[in-house]
Amino acid sequence: MLKQRSYQLLLSTIAACVVVGILYAYSNRLMSQENGFIRLLPSHKLVGDNSFDIKYNSWYISGIHGNNIYLGNNVLPGHVFQVNRRLNRYKEFNLSGFENLSIHRGAQFQIDSPYIYLMDGIKGIILKGSLDSFHLNRVIKTAYFTGVIPCIDNSFMLRSVYLDSGNVLVKQFKDSNLIRTSLLHKQVDGVFCTDGEMVKIPGSSKMIYVYYYRNQILCADSNLNLLYKGKTIDTISRAKIKVAKIASTGETTMAAPPLLVNKRACANEKYLFVQSALRANNETEYMIKDVSMIDVYAIVDGKYQFSFYLPDFRGFKVRDFKVYGQSLYALYDHYLYKYQLNF
Repeated sequence: MLKQRSYQLLLSTIAACVVVGILYAYSNRLMSQENGFIRLLPSHKLVGDNSFDIKYNSWYISGIHGNNIYLGNNVLPGHVFQVNRRLNRYKEFNLSGFENLSIHRGAQFQIDSPYIYLMDGIKGIILKGSLDSFHLNRVIKTAYFTGVIPCIDNSFMLRSVYLDSGNVLVKQFKDSNLIRTSLLHKQVDGVFCTDGEMVKIPGSSKMIYVYYYRNQILCADSNLNLLYKGKTIDTISRAKIKVAKIASTGETTMAAPPLLVNKRACANEKYLFVQSALRANNETEYMIKDVSMIDVYAIVDGKYQFSFYLPDFRGFKVRDFKVYGQSLYALYDHYLYKYQLNF
C-alpha cells in the first residue's frame, strides 16, 4: 500500500511538472511572436553608468530625495536601504513609529517628498511620516486597496476591488470620504482584465494607469477626472485571459496563461516608460533575447515617441526600474544599476 501511494504521488508530481512546463512554453510563444507593430529604435539613448551589489533580491525602488535613492523591502516592512545617486555609499536602517502595529509583509514603503508612507492595502491603513526623521507618526484608515498614490492634503488615489464591479479607482479625501469612479473598463471579469499599474507623474497632479493585458493607458487628474485615453504601440486591444472559479473556495483564478502586454511602467516629468512584453515586427527573437523592451510615450498626450533596449545584467532580467530626471535606475536580482538617458 505504501509503495502504491508513493507511486501515485510520483505520477502526480510528474504530471504537475509537465503541465507547468507546457503552460510556460505556451506563454513564451505568445510573447515572442510578431504582434503587428513596429518599434522606432534610435541608437545611443541609454548609457551605462555604475552598478551596486545590494546583497538581496527582496528590495524594490521606493523613491528619491536629495542625493539619495531609497529602497523598500518586501520581506521586512519598514526596513530601508539608502544609497547615494553615484551608487558608491549606502546605509540600512528601520523606520520608527509602527512597532506596536501588525503590518503585513507586503506593505509598501513610498517616498513623496517631503513625506514618507508605509502602505498596507490588506489592513487598509497608511502610515505617514516625515523625511526629516523617517518616523511614522500618523495612521490613516482606508478601504482595502491593491494600488495607491499619495496626493496633497492627506488624500489618496486608490485601486480597490468591489464585488459588484471588480477593480475600481477611488479617490479618498482625509480619513473616510471615498469617491468611486468608472474609469476602468471591464472586458472579461473586471479584476484580472483591468489589472494594471498606477503611475504618478513627478511634479504633477496627474496619474497614468497602464493596463497589463491590453494596449490602453488612462491619464487622470488628482481627482480621477479623465484627461485622455491613450494606446501602447501593440495591437492587443482586448485582454486575452481566461478565468475560472475554484469550486472549493469560490475564488476566481486564471484558467490559462494570459497574454501579458505591458509588464511595468514609471515616469519622469516628461515621459512615460513602459516595459513591453511583446516583440515587434522589426525585431527577431535573437535581438530581444538578452534585453527588455522599453517604449517611451509623451506625458502630455500619451503619444508614442520611440523605444530603447534595457540590457540584461550578469544574466538577470530587470525586475524593477524607475526614472528620475535623466537617470534610470534598474534592479536586477540583487544588483542596482544606474543608466544615463540621452534624450
